[in-house]
Amino acid sequence: MYVNGYTATNYVNRVSNATVDSAGGASNSPVKSSGSEPEIDNRESYINYINSATEEQLAGSIDAIKTYGPPIAMFRMSDIVNAANQDELHGRIGRAIDHFDAEAQQYHTQELAIINEGEQAGKSSKEILQEIVALRDQQSELFKMGTNWGSKGLAHPDNYEKLVAATPNYVNLYA
Repeated sequence: MYVNGYTATNYVNRVSNATVDSAGGASNSPVKSSGSEPEIDNRESYINYINSATEEQLAGSIDAIKTYGPPIAMFRMSDIVNAANQDELHGRIGRAIDHFDAEAQQYHTQELAIINEGEQAGKSSKEILQEIVALRDQQSELFKMGTNWGSKGLAHPDNYEKLVAATPNYVNLYA
């Protein structure tokens, strides 16, 4: 699934290895720049939406959270394809997705609790969504990278060191 030029998936293994070309592996830099594609900051966009949407639209957003389940990890395929270490990056993302999915499930449970408590307390949709923003702000760097929450995507070159830190048990068989 592609979302604004990003690949959204729960399982990186769905990404065909055919798109991961090892020809760029000779570069000295572990990750090359992906060019001039615009960066998406879902945090900024979400806050702008909360501050400008109607109560009906915000209530619809809460209903969507209830309906669609936990967030899914997102990354730009071009960040992997343009990386000098494509195979390693692909492997690390695959390992990170497992951790992301577990955290996303826990996050969604907490998110639903905020919604239920807020609705019972008579809070507005805007107040509930602001609490959800605060909850998301408290999540791990891996979660923020996976959801572009104030952070560039999982595969972005600027996040390589964070991805390495999030996958300490990964063994680079391609080194």
